[in-house]
Amino acid sequence: MPNTQQTISNSKIIVFVVFVCAALMTSLFVYHASQKPAQPALSPEIGMLFPAPRDIKSFELATANNQPFTEKDFYHHWTLLFFGFTHCASVCPTTLDLMNRAYSGLHEKYPDLRVVLISVDPERDTPESLAKYTQSYNPDFIGVTGKIQEIRKLQSQLGIYAARDPDANGDNYQIQHTSSILLINPQGKWAGLFKFGLKPDELVKGVSASLGTQL
Repeated sequence: MPNTQQTISNSKIIVFVVFVCAALMTSLFVYHASQKPAQPALSPEIGMLFPAPRDIKSFELATANNQPFTEKDFYHHWTLLFFGFTHCASVCPTTLDLMNRAYSGLHEKYPDLRVVLISVDPERDTPESLAKYTQSYNPDFIGVTGKIQEIRKLQSQLGIYAARDPDANGDNYQIQHTSSILLINPQGKWAGLFKFGLKPDELVKGVSASLGTQL
């Protein structure tokens, strides 16, 4: 009889140990699953989000309305940022038209969303011409220009390429430049980018997915 009781006791201990181990394994699984970052729901054909948004260091530019524009102007709202110029033959008109057609749907859902064009051609893009250019696409769009050194400083942080066509003569030149649309988050950090040549519904879908992931 004592042997039987001892066997029962041993069985209870084994069952208890197995239960504790299973509980620990389940807890560890749940913990690691909760620590795993959510995967961005953004198609690579549309763009990409960075695993960790990247800091933007200080810079000093000005809006087309002659108001200061610094890294602080990216705070507290989402921004779609594009680098271009008013004499651009095709890339800039295509992109600004795209953002204008997508903007109404995005603005309804994200009323604080801003669209900013920074000129890579400050020699020709006066504040007046830049304001006229951006507002011809949408009165809410913001044109930004400034000293070329400050523009280059920001370009280098964001990986933006821009160079004059070497075959151009005089003031009649084009500038080859990065055509991506950059996404800046409300903390003023570079969060991702969208590819050139998207359709309006693709940009709306991409931005909505990105903002939903990172809110």
